[in-house]
Amino acid sequence: MKRFFGICLLLILLGDPVAGMAPNEGETIELQVLGEAFIVDGNMAQAREMAISDGLHQAVEQAVGSLVYSETRVENYQLIKDSIRLRSAGYVSGYDINNMWVEQNIYKVLLTVQVKQGAMLDDLEELRLNLKLAGDPRVSVRILASSSRLATGGMESILNDGLKRAGYNVVSSQSGAETDVLVLGEVSSEKLGSYQGLISCRVNAEINVVKTDTKEVLTVHHLQQTGVDLTETAAAEKALRQAGEKLLPILLTDLARNLTEPQELTVEITNASYQQLIALRRRLQETPMVEAVQLREYSGGKATITAETSLSAPQLADEIVGWNEFTLVINRVSQHKIELTVTFIK
Repeated sequence: MKRFFGICLLLILLGDPVAGMAPNEGETIELQVLGEAFIVDGNMAQAREMAISDGLHQAVEQAVGSLVYSETRVENYQLIKDSIRLRSAGYVSGYDINNMWVEQNIYKVLLTVQVKQGAMLDDLEELRLNLKLAGDPRVSVRILASSSRLATGGMESILNDGLKRAGYNVVSSQSGAETDVLVLGEVSSEKLGSYQGLISCRVNAEINVVKTDTKEVLTVHHLQQTGVDLTETAAAEKALRQAGEKLLPILLTDLARNLTEPQELTVEITNASYQQLIALRRRLQETPMVEAVQLREYSGGKATITAETSLSAPQLADEIVGWNEFTLVINRVSQHKIELTVTFIK
């Protein structure tokens, strides 16, 4: 019975089914795309590989767009799009090179690409469910530079804008407001050299994603990126912006995964007899996506229960309020705790 209700809740969270789309995992579609890449230092072989890679990424993005998912129908479309792009290599089953040519120092490749649309649809559904379960976490981005000459505003803007497009509640690091997740970065830069009036710089970045209440580090990423411009400062800032663009899809995928992993929530109950407490614990055990319900303490009508769940605390509180056999008052809900009072059990 619990499994049945769990499946029903999953269907509700997923919303309406994808109309007219039920491809098998092995189903593929063919797309024709044009990949492009700049030729650097006359390296034709490298430009060819980069142009092919660009074409494959374009094919996967077109395949995403060919599904009925659209920016007007799916919440957090940008997060899904970026996450799928990150996994793009796994969706390409093959490709043919139709033509290759060079135009104004740009290597161009015309490709016919076979994309596994069925596997992509499975991942889209998984990502969509994860986003539903993630709740509405408040996210803040703060990038610290090793030198005051290194401006980090461009990288912060790219990450903030991407998170906002993905549907996250982004809180400015300067506002002093409470946040649930902090994206904390430390960056440095070094000059590599100069050539024909252009200066090359490399930036090194370490990015930590931290849960602010528990100080738990969810993920750590190390990035290096090179930029070229007329001045050392401009080259370093360009490299930082490019590093931000590279980090964004990785960050979005990590957030969707880590924020929906099973976590331990605490339910603190007051004004409950032991018999009432047993009934409440049993009801909690029957709740879909709630496991490992444990009574930790009971004394003088007060009890502490813990449970492992993929639901957020506000989502679980919403479930508890809907229990018809109990009359409960939710006193407080935080990220990992629900406080409630029993007023009556029918």
